[in-house]
Amino acid sequence: MKPSQFNIFIHLGDGRKLAFNSSTAALAEIDPDKYPVIEKILASPSQLDSDEEKELAHQLRLGKFLIEDETDEIAQLKVSNRMQRFGRDAFSLTVAPTLACNFKCDYCFESQEKITMNEDTEKALLNFSERYLKRSESLVLAWFGGEPTLCLPTIERLQKGFQELSSKHGVFFRSSSIVTNGYLLDKKMSERLRKLGIKEAQVTLDGPEKVHDSRRKLHSGKGTFGRIIDNLKDSSKILSILIRVNLDKENVDSGYEVVKILEKEGILPWVNLYFAQVSSSEGVCADLKDRCLSGQEFSSKVVELYEKLLQRNFNKIIYPVLSAGGFCGADSAFSFVVSPAGDLFKCWEEISSDRDNSVGNIFTSELEPYQKKNLNMYLSWDPFEKSECLSCNILPLCMGGCPHYGIKNGTKERGDCLPWKYNLKEMLWLKYLCEGNKGKEVRI
Repeated sequence: MKPSQFNIFIHLGDGRKLAFNSSTAALAEIDPDKYPVIEKILASPSQLDSDEEKELAHQLRLGKFLIEDETDEIAQLKVSNRMQRFGRDAFSLTVAPTLACNFKCDYCFESQEKITMNEDTEKALLNFSERYLKRSESLVLAWFGGEPTLCLPTIERLQKGFQELSSKHGVFFRSSSIVTNGYLLDKKMSERLRKLGIKEAQVTLDGPEKVHDSRRKLHSGKGTFGRIIDNLKDSSKILSILIRVNLDKENVDSGYEVVKILEKEGILPWVNLYFAQVSSSEGVCADLKDRCLSGQEFSSKVVELYEKLLQRNFNKIIYPVLSAGGFCGADSAFSFVVSPAGDLFKCWEEISSDRDNSVGNIFTSELEPYQKKNLNMYLSWDPFEKSECLSCNILPLCMGGCPHYGIKNGTKERGDCLPWKYNLKEMLWLKYLCEGNKGKEVRI
């Protein structure tokens, strides 16, 4: 036996420690009197001199803190990664029925052109999808934009079309999701979406009313916060709502206020929430670079936010999730983002009427040379070719991070590191404090 490359130990004080393994996401609290014994076991796994050491070694094996000598963890991770990225089990689509939006957010990466999917494109999309569904086991469908709720009839027709195709080919159609600004997501809209099989929605709030309305307003300049809050009171009881709070240098302290407001309005128990980093893109928000937090700055601010929220008994501390298949579907062979005109992209941030970043089109199986180049760029993205990624003890949680930013900003040695790179120990400590005894998956 040998210790895993992905073991991480966190000092709690008074001799107590947490042990985390990033290949299994197993978390264990270690009692002070047990840690010296565990150190001995990990240093010399073949020398177990007592029943206590044998039992502790058994517990360590369960969490993969201790593995077989012959185990090549990197090879196993690489196989899992390849199977998920290039396997045909799931066909994943993110569909933007329009690029138009009723908001004018200052950091939006889209051009917001008034382009809407027509019926010919809808039919072509279903025909394109059927070719993949014939050889897939499941369909993952997300709605995006622009603002997708502006095109509800299109969503209704396509959602029903995908349901019929899935039934025809015996494909498991998972519940769909939608990314929406929430302005039109009232009770009636939420009920219509749920009836269609769209059960999850992501809505963005960027701070209390004054802050949010300065960043996420209508084209007229009118604020949107009050109406979104009113909508959430109903929609959060119909759909599974995820609140996203975008943070940059200008609103970094606003996340705390959002939680207070959601709590006051009785919404907080019904939703989940996470903080997201505003990043400068090549598009219309490229001039926001000076406003953006670095990865390390963002990671530190998130810890500060959760520490403050924990004092209010906020218990929804995020926990690391394994991502052996990659950060997202951008580098997967059977995952696409579809524009209203039928162009295919790999990344949400590249979707537009400009085809320069496209990897195909639903109307034809023929690829232009530049589309082949773009497709190969994403499908050849490989964190296992990067020395710092290979030696990183959180590789299973990150897998090189975002392929889009990894290709754009990464180096030969590393990809686009996730916040876990900088704040994993602090976030696990907060999760431990939050959950108390209930959070202990294993006690050693």
